Amino acid sequence: RLWGDHGQEALESAHVCLINATATGTEILKNLVLPGIGSFTVVDGNQVSGEDIGNKSHSLVVQVGPYKHLSTYRCYMWGKDVLMHKEISADGSLISPSPEKLLDNDPSFFNRFNLVVATQLPESTLLRLAELLWNYSVPLLVCRTYGLVGYMRVIIKEHTVVESHPDNTLEDLRLDKPFPELREHIQSYDLDHMDKKDHSHTPWIVIVAKYLTKWFNEKSDQLPKSYKEKEAFRQLIRQGILKNENGTPEDEENFEEAIKNVNTALNTTEIPRCIEEIFNDDCCINLTEQSPSFWILARAVKEFVANEGQGSMPVRGTIPDMIADSNKFIKLQNVYREKAKKDIAAVGNHAAKLLQSLGKAPESISERELKLFCNNAAFLRVVRCRSLSEEYGLNTFNKDEI
Repeated sequence: RLWGDHGQEALESAHVCLINATATGTEILKNLVLPGIGSFTVVDGNQVSGEDIGNKSHSLVVQVGPYKHLSTYRCYMWGKDVLMHKEISADGSLISPSPEKLLDNDPSFFNRFNLVVATQLPESTLLRLAELLWNYSVPLLVCRTYGLVGYMRVIIKEHTVVESHPDNTLEDLRLDKPFPELREHIQSYDLDHMDKKDHSHTPWIVIVAKYLTKWFNEKSDQLPKSYKEKEAFRQLIRQGILKNENGTPEDEENFEEAIKNVNTALNTTEIPRCIEEIFNDDCCINLTEQSPSFWILARAVKEFVANEGQGSMPVRGTIPDMIADSNKFIKLQNVYREKAKKDIAAVGNHAAKLLQSLGKAPESISERELKLFCNNAAFLRVVRCRSLSEEYGLNTFNKDEI
């Protein structure tokens, strides 16, 4: 529910490494197992102590001796027993060599993971591990606790997000810049010569679009922006409500819906600033054979905006539920859907040309990935962090604050 179907798929296919089975580490692992993580590996060469027995609140059996990881395994076998009732499980494996020995003898061991969680690591080991994972582009989550106080630090060179799940997103209706198919569909309605049934079942998007044309012709060539202008526009729509023989306005819920949605419907179609930054990023401009699909698709969308999109992003192709008869709603919905499909195909053509120029197979980016990217093109995010070595470097210290 929080991260969606694709997020759950990523979670279920993830392989996470936990370094050091501390109380913090086992708690983190528990909260990854519960939502259905695919697999995990615990790396801990330390012996179990009496302190560990007190910390392992989730362990059913803890053995004081040379096998600290065994207690963690038992802890999570218990966790899996509980989860089996929900038909959720995670594959666990245990590695007893210390992280220091693995870094010395088999550093590529850490390249197999989607995420490494390191708890209570000494600084020297942490710096070595962070440098290795930085070069592998594997995310590292550093956790350190001091009783009830602690911190978490994410270390990753670059993290690209397609489904950012933003809050309070506005619908992509394009009423200020209607594409030809939408303009033609809106023009097919004649509100002045409709019977009462058709008039009261016209989708509010069409109503707003029709009166926006009237606004442009009679009032201004700009969208209503100020409160006063929007109130005037609402009044213009309100005047279009049918009246009975006594001159009393009919109860037309679709018109009330149009008036209610004026604020959100009249948003300007533009490229978000964060997307412009992605388009101008060096990774988007200078593609290489090593460029991940995110940057290739970002470049393809940029090419689309400069050509077929005429300065606009691909249409998302969705509309909200509204008061309308099924036939009118489906026709309007299909106008947006077909335009979205057309835009996806255009972006796909640009992506195929880019892949060919990079010596990659066209099928290296699936139709599913292309569609998902285009549907979320306005919400893309790129997160970059400092490396740990940069943070610890002498040149980054603020000597005045020390």
